[in-house]
Amino acid sequence: MNNTNKTYRIAAASTDGKTINEHFGKASSFLIYDIGKEAPVFIEKRNVTPLNCESEHTEENLASNVEALKDCTAIVTVKIGGPVRRIFEINGISIFEKTDTIDNALSKLAAYYTKTGGN
Repeated sequence: MNNTNKTYRIAAASTDGKTINEHFGKASSFLIYDIGKEAPVFIEKRNVTPLNCESEHTEENLASNVEALKDCTAIVTVKIGGPVRRIFEINGISIFEKTDTIDNALSKLAAYYTKTGGN
């Protein structure tokens, strides 16, 4: 199996664009990157509905966020609740809880996915 040219889309929960520093439920946006064997490529800042703020934590808001991030292989966030984590995992999106710089987290994920082929 040759995964040398495969890319993986990652959503990073960050308020400053430099570090993974946001709880999933508080995030109003995610920074979207493509990673692989080459350097990470920033794609866009994608807005979502925060689940644990003034907005009501509803099934509709959660479904909207799953839809917004459905093209991602993984989400990197400081913390995510168990039931929300399960919804994303059921939808084929891996969750990584980590406080780190975005560059370092993406580098580690790229090495992991390149080595495992995403399995």
